[in-house]
Amino acid sequence: MPTNPAALTRPSGPPSPGGRGDGCRRLSRRVLSLLVALLAGCSPRPEPAQPTGPGRPVTVTVFAIRATPGGSAIDPRLAPVRGQLRTIAPDDSLELIATRSEPLKRGETLACDLGDGRSADTTFEEEEAGRVVLRCTFKDGDSPPFSTRVDAPENQLFFYERPLGDGSRALIGVGAR
Repeated sequence: MPTNPAALTRPSGPPSPGGRGDGCRRLSRRVLSLLVALLAGCSPRPEPAQPTGPGRPVTVTVFAIRATPGGSAIDPRLAPVRGQLRTIAPDDSLELIATRSEPLKRGETLACDLGDGRSADTTFEEEEAGRVVLRCTFKDGDSPPFSTRVDAPENQLFFYERPLGDGSRALIGVGAR
């Protein structure tokens, strides 16, 4: 599945003043749906009608992939999205570390434990006109947390990445629908 190269960005420092959140890479709605089905362990099915407006919950999915330089192995659970992941990490071994998916109301946080004292927390801040605002926080032991605010369309997957200290990095995928 082709992705829009203009929609991919490189990670860099603190959140941008425009609110989009630097350090994020975006993939299509189709990839998000496939990853949600694959990583949440469920098969695609029709969604019940959701109420519209600011009070409705959104389903947030967070997953983490360890990208290790100099390899080509890919976790079999990631095979359906191998092509898209290779655009992000062409020369890395890829291993699925963790995944979580839950409906969240405004102000609620989904914590995804990555092991080794690390976590990727995503807070649902607001939703309006098909756009979702999320606060993504990566915690690594006693290090200061990395946090970025992302304003993205619903059903659009984005990635941010953080170094893991051993030469590998965590690719954190987040999407809301």
